[in-house]
Amino acid sequence: MSSRTDKSTEALHARMAKQKEEFLDAFAKSLALVASTCRKVGITRGTFYNWYADDKDFAERVDEIRELSKDSVEAKIYSKIKDGNTAMIIFYAKTKMKDRGYIERHEITGKDGESLNDRKIDLEGLTDEQRKALLEIGENILSKEE
Repeated sequence: MSSRTDKSTEALHARMAKQKEEFLDAFAKSLALVASTCRKVGITRGTFYNWYADDKDFAERVDEIRELSKDSVEAKIYSKIKDGNTAMIIFYAKTKMKDRGYIERHEITGKDGESLNDRKIDLEGLTDEQRKALLEIGENILSKEE
């Protein structure tokens, strides 16, 4: 019985090793896209993440493929830049040249550029009932924080 179990275990390990190799080959061809590679080789994403967590060699190869895919994309970006592609030049400047001021920045302000932090709320026009309601809201907030 032990011999049969050993053979079954060996067959299972061999099949898994073959699936991992198929995955890695397809993964490299897909620019390291996990979901589409899993669909292509017929495994679930959960299986991939289990392999990644449990098999150090597999994880290292996945990481290497990811880095190679980034290199490939980066080479295409550089090629587009050399061709004078304005969109790629702007993209590169915004992502790699922030230290030189090539960055988009959004400022959120109040009316006419007024700072939102310095706004003052005029409570003079509130009725006693409205003030009481605001006080209750504040007390409820403070009691929840304690």
